[in-house]
Amino acid sequence: MPKTRVPALLLAPIVAGALALSGCAAATESPASTPAESTPAASAPATGADVPASLGDHVITVGDGPVEVALWTDLSCPYCAALEAETGELISTWVANGDITLRIHPLNFVSEKHGDATDWSTRAAGAIAAVADAGEGASIPAFYALLQKNQPTEAGAASDDDIIALAQKAGVTSDVSAAVTSQQYGDWVRASNDHWLGATIGGTSQVVQGVPVLVVDGAVFDIADGNAERLQAAVDAALADG
Repeated sequence: MPKTRVPALLLAPIVAGALALSGCAAATESPASTPAESTPAASAPATGADVPASLGDHVITVGDGPVEVALWTDLSCPYCAALEAETGELISTWVANGDITLRIHPLNFVSEKHGDATDWSTRAAGAIAAVADAGEGASIPAFYALLQKNQPTEAGAASDDDIIALAQKAGVTSDVSAAVTSQQYGDWVRASNDHWLGATIGGTSQVVQGVPVLVVDGAVFDIADGNAERLQAAVDAALADG
């Protein structure tokens, strides 16, 4: 597993609002070439995936609020990082206030598309799974934000030691070093990726062909301009309906 240290934690060249959000597509072919009758996501994990009792199948759940905010994301996707920069503070506040249940569905295909030999997508998502399994879900929004800010650049990728330091910076007190360095949850992340690509999100017609995808209270959220304001309005409306 790559352990090469870089001079400093690397900041991905993302400025909120400066990048017109679209997404990282999983395939080079057009969406029209993807079968429209994509089967709904199954609940069982892929063969060989180690699913700890504290993790759901293909999902990391944070909080227990009445409104569900579900995110399909890859920690190497610059569009996902831009969405986090724009809306992450809102989501963190809602989780902390008990307004939402955040469900993170990690994918890992973007590392390979970007030619990243360090497999950052898998390592970073696996670290979040380790934090969840350690029972420190309250630290996950901050940890996720830091991992997105430290995506690989042309200079390289953050090391396992850097990931552990970011976890501590996010407030994680459990020792997740062994899980990070051994990629204990790597198979779980790969299973999540394989499960979701090409699958239809339950209750919607949305096929997961790339990331980010955001679903608020069962409705697919249109990721475009003014995401923070529109997401605020969507969650406020869902809370009022509840």
